[in-house]
Amino acid sequence: MTMPLTLKLAFRNIFRNRRRTLLTGLSMLAGYVLLVVSFSIQDGSYHHMLKAYTQDSSGHLQITHKHYLDNPTLYRTVKDYSSLIETLEQEPLIKGLTARIHSTALAYGDNKTGLAMLVGIDVERERKVSFIENKIQQGKYLTNSLNSEGYYQAMIGQGLANSLKLNVGDELVLISQGLDGSMANDIFIISAIVGKQDSPQRFNVYLPLMAMQQFMTMPNAVHRLILLIDDYENAENIALKIDDKYQTVLAEYDLAVFPWQVVEKEFYRVMKADKDGNVISMYIVVFLVCLGVLNTILMSILERTGEFGVLKAIGTSPARIFIGILLESQVLVFLCCALGFVIALPINYYFAYVGIKLPDPMEISGLSFEYVRGLMNVYVFAYPASILVLATLFISIIPAYRAAKIKPLDAMRSL
Repeated sequence: MTMPLTLKLAFRNIFRNRRRTLLTGLSMLAGYVLLVVSFSIQDGSYHHMLKAYTQDSSGHLQITHKHYLDNPTLYRTVKDYSSLIETLEQEPLIKGLTARIHSTALAYGDNKTGLAMLVGIDVERERKVSFIENKIQQGKYLTNSLNSEGYYQAMIGQGLANSLKLNVGDELVLISQGLDGSMANDIFIISAIVGKQDSPQRFNVYLPLMAMQQFMTMPNAVHRLILLIDDYENAENIALKIDDKYQTVLAEYDLAVFPWQVVEKEFYRVMKADKDGNVISMYIVVFLVCLGVLNTILMSILERTGEFGVLKAIGTSPARIFIGILLESQVLVFLCCALGFVIALPINYYFAYVGIKLPDPMEISGLSFEYVRGLMNVYVFAYPASILVLATLFISIIPAYRAAKIKPLDAMRSL
């Protein structure tokens, strides 16, 4: 019995009871389409939100002092960062980079004070790397130049602006401690109000990097180098490659490369747990589909018990019977997945490029998302198919084994 004949028999046996096969096929088909759309929307929503969040907040990679993330003090800096940036700009894996300084200060308005989170940014590089310019509610983006009175500009978060009763054009007084231990104090002119009252940037004050370095007395030093890459999901591997390639330069200043999964480890842990929880619900769908397949195979074997007995009596090996039953289930699942792909393709295309409009926009890191969109790639089509194929193969093994072990005399008594 050649394999083409075995395949031919598999097709014949599948359509022997067309009504049962149709019901089983429909459950497989519906299960496949549901899994494709579910994986697409789930992975797409995480992908678009994580990509935007990491780019705007932490970057895909960060270069910092090797102990800065454990204890982010003022004194753990990236020294001689300018030459390091020039070197990294030649690296093909890096698609964008900028430098930032972080500190805290006491902020003064006319009659009120408040705690401010200071962020020194490279004005031109930052607008190409993050979305800070898109979050401006009032005013204009920073410039590096001093005004006519000799003051630098500052952008202030909406929460701090409301607390201090400050508006665009007002003076902002900052008092902090410099890197050399001196008292840092200066006046800045507010150029813009950033974010909303409840956004993560509500208490931030953004200063030009040069102004921040002068204010904190830390020339040619920063706290973080923020790097962007093409594939943010592969950040851990690329971090290892960059760390290994520039090990000599990084080791000289006690620096290390960290992927966003380490920089934002709590956020990453929560997102991963939420994603894993959604995957469990999808496997419940697979389980229900498999119950229908198992019922079909068991009923088919019971109906064909006498047939198996005759086949064994004329010399058909148990292995041939075993393989034939497995092949029947695989032919059915492949046909259903192929038809399901044709149905799921336009549906998934709609979700990927049009998306689902949210009743209320979702805000992450100050970025507003009005639509949930799916993904259009090989994974969202191939992964559900592989799950169904493997699950169908697994549940077919025991019924196939049982049929292969039927004794001819006992089987033919059922005729």
